Amino acid sequence: MIKKTRFLAGTAVAAVMAASSAQAADLAPAPYYKAPPPPPVFSWTGCHVGGNLGIGAIHTTWQDTVADGNIDNNLPFLGFGFGGPTTRTANIDGAGGVAGGQLGCDYQFAGNWVVGIAGSINWSDISATGMDQFNQTWTLRDKMDWYSTVTGRVGWTPISTALIYGKGGAVFAHNNFEIENSGVTLGTPNQVITGWTVGAGVEWAFSPSWSIFLEGSYFGLPTKTETFNNAFAVANAFVNPPFTINVKPSFETVTFGVNYHFWGGGGIY
Repeated sequence: MIKKTRFLAGTAVAAVMAASSAQAADLAPAPYYKAPPPPPVFSWTGCHVGGNLGIGAIHTTWQDTVADGNIDNNLPFLGFGFGGPTTRTANIDGAGGVAGGQLGCDYQFAGNWVVGIAGSINWSDISATGMDQFNQTWTLRDKMDWYSTVTGRVGWTPISTALIYGKGGAVFAHNNFEIENSGVTLGTPNQVITGWTVGAGVEWAFSPSWSIFLEGSYFGLPTKTETFNNAFAVANAFVNPPFTINVKPSFETVTFGVNYHFWGGGGIY
């Protein structure tokens, strides 16, 4: 009987101890797991270098510099018109390809805003050729073989890796002008013309150091006075003095490009 009592007492003590241990385990704090770091966020702060290619279109107006429509005083058979009370204006249009490179720097501020400055230089085969609407023996040509820009831009990021932006600044375009009269070249003046440009685009960073962009731009150039020579088509002889024409080109481009980001390498923070 004593053994049985001792056995029951021991069992009761063991049960109490087991219950106490279980209760202590229930009250123990849960293990701590460190939260994973947030995903990296792309910053546009830094500099970039890259290349681009695309297409462009050009529009050039040609206008007499004298009000009677005659290019050289009393020679009414030359030029855009056969006399009249006003100057004559002819228009030609054309297109071509462009390719080049760009270098710039940006700064991101106030969360989602970006400002920057960039320079570019592009080779071009954009050209226009057309008949003078007032003199069908004349062929007018304008070929732009390169242009360069210095622009600023302001953009907004709907998400960290996408940038929507507008831009504006200066353009320097090298234009080659030509007038041909019945197969005789009357002159080929060329000039670097300084004008203005505006545009807009979207850029997407697909890695910490690389982005691609699509951009459209318009370029306005001022009127320039160019000098040509008079010539009789039959005799192929030049008549002095030379004559002058006011020419005014403008053009627009759509380009696709890629940028490599450095001095911050895309600015992961």
